[in-house]
Amino acid sequence: MDDRQGPTPTASGSAGSAARELLGSPVVAATLSFLLPGLGQAAAGRLRRGALMAVPAIALLAVAGGLALFDRHDLLAIVTTQQGLTGVLVVDLAAFAYHLWSITDAYLVAGGSLASLIRPRRSAQWAGAAAIAVLVVSTVGIHAYVAADDSSIEQGLTAVFNPTGGPSWLADGNATVPPGYTLPPIPSGDDDQIDTPPPTAEPSTPAPTTAAPTASATPTASATPTATPSPAVVYSMGELPADNDTSTDWESDGFLNVLLIGVDQGPGGGRAYGLRPDSMILLEVDIATGQAAMYGVPRNLINIPLPPQSAKYYACHCYPNLVDYLWQEAADTHPQYYAEYGTGRSETASYLRGIGALQGAVGELTGLHVDGSVVINLPGFVKLINTIAPGGLYVDVPYEVKQDPRFGYEPANGGRDVYNIDIKAGPQLMNGTVALEFARLRHVIGHDSDYYRMRRQQIVLEAVRAQLDPCTLLPSIPSIMNALPGALWTNLPVWSVPDLAALAAHINVANIAGYSLDPATTGAPYDVLNVAALNKIRKIVAQGLDSVPAGLSAGSGGAGLSC
Repeated sequence: MDDRQGPTPTASGSAGSAARELLGSPVVAATLSFLLPGLGQAAAGRLRRGALMAVPAIALLAVAGGLALFDRHDLLAIVTTQQGLTGVLVVDLAAFAYHLWSITDAYLVAGGSLASLIRPRRSAQWAGAAAIAVLVVSTVGIHAYVAADDSSIEQGLTAVFNPTGGPSWLADGNATVPPGYTLPPIPSGDDDQIDTPPPTAEPSTPAPTTAAPTASATPTASATPTATPSPAVVYSMGELPADNDTSTDWESDGFLNVLLIGVDQGPGGGRAYGLRPDSMILLEVDIATGQAAMYGVPRNLINIPLPPQSAKYYACHCYPNLVDYLWQEAADTHPQYYAEYGTGRSETASYLRGIGALQGAVGELTGLHVDGSVVINLPGFVKLINTIAPGGLYVDVPYEVKQDPRFGYEPANGGRDVYNIDIKAGPQLMNGTVALEFARLRHVIGHDSDYYRMRRQQIVLEAVRAQLDPCTLLPSIPSIMNALPGALWTNLPVWSVPDLAALAAHINVANIAGYSLDPATTGAPYDVLNVAALNKIRKIVAQGLDSVPAGLSAGSGGAGLSC
């Protein structure tokens, strides 16, 4: 026996050599660098080259992970602003080139040949070329997906946060006003819209003839505007503060006051143009404490006060018809009365003028400056709920919402009437369709008035906030943005998205106060306001947050505007 003979190779040694040979093969090395740049180079024995190659990828992952864990506010700012989205696109393009280079470099470092990829001759070369092709296509797909999401988010933000333009649904076929078309006249009321009939109106004195401003559009009906008759009430002009605050910095006074407007965008009359609100809720939030209150504004309200710029056109210094028709009044019927909100006659200009008129009127009603509006297109609301709560929206129904069988429910999409809706009392999960039925259904047995309906709408909004933390929705932003354009529009500035999300996250849903500014609250006869009822409403709103605890949402870590 020769003692100089080396040890016999063991099975484990052979396996280790085979593993090293496999890891160092060109295709496997390229695959490893596809997973993490630099990993393939290291597997091929080029440790220093692999470490240098991995530095950019590791740094990018560390920054993204750190932002997601510790600074979601800035991460939201990156993915919800024009500059941030442009930056993401540039980084994605650079990452694509870097990723592709890393895969190619790992393949060559491990001994691969470009010639065998371009002109494979043996079966092994064909298999290798196919594997590399799959890696390249996958790399293109990943980065194209990121770019597509970036573009989708940008389009969604542009459609939703558009203070100088109307919502995307104005461009829909059902929502375009044909050239020369005049909207139908404002009706005195109909059974579907008015649950409680108002008293007989008493004529008021004619509007002043000297009130036509020089900057307004020329009236099409007559040279001298005339006011609509109203019940006898005259508000003092001295008590109507001018609504001339054009600032977009809603944080400046420490409060966010947003008018939430639900509209039916669908065929038929003013509904087709979003000019008759289905519901209105004013949301007031104290930025420092997270205290919040919602004030339901009845759409049947009559004699809502107006800012002086518009009030001077009416003898009562108010809008003497249903507030439900104020949008149409400002947008089309008497645009010259509301010239402060724009004088154009295009669909967009009319829409924005209607929004301005509603904000000004609700501001006068409540004594709060309305910072902006969020218009909720009810058909789009269904898709939005199904997107943000795919497992269902958790709602604790306070009483059985059973439809009176004598009446039909008109779906928000304009389809055939639905009968015998019955939503049982108690906790349950609702998809978007059921949530909208719960919020909109009228003619409910035992609870048949718009005031019950307003409270149900508030319950749905509270349920959305309770179930969703806006600061944790980052992974869902692309799908949400795809659903938003047909569902929401706001004139709040897009740069405020991170602050709005942070503020929403700090609101403790259990502590949101809810008010309905209805006759039972104001003491007014029906929904017809008078001076005493107006003063009571303003007092209610002035004290609206007093009973709301300052406690914040669990885990919020403090008030303010940071996630």
